[in-house]
Amino acid sequence: MSEKGNKYDYLLNLNKEKVIELLGHEFNFYPANTWTYVLEIKRLYRKTVMFIFFENEKVSTIEIKKIYGKISTKL
Repeated sequence: MSEKGNKYDYLLNLNKEKVIELLGHEFNFYPANTWTYVLEIKRLYRKTVMFIFFENEKVSTIEIKKIYGKISTKL
């Protein structure tokens, strides 16, 4: 489930340097076109995550989703 018209819309059209200045670095790979920021963590592994999508090095879309459960990856 994603939210449209959220309180982070002020990030639209900003470049990556400005996003880092406002939100911090988190664990985002700078050249990637999608960055994530965890906004909230609640019990039972429920997280609210903001996905920031870049086009031409500027924020084009922002989605906020609630994710349930633990995410695990095997290398």
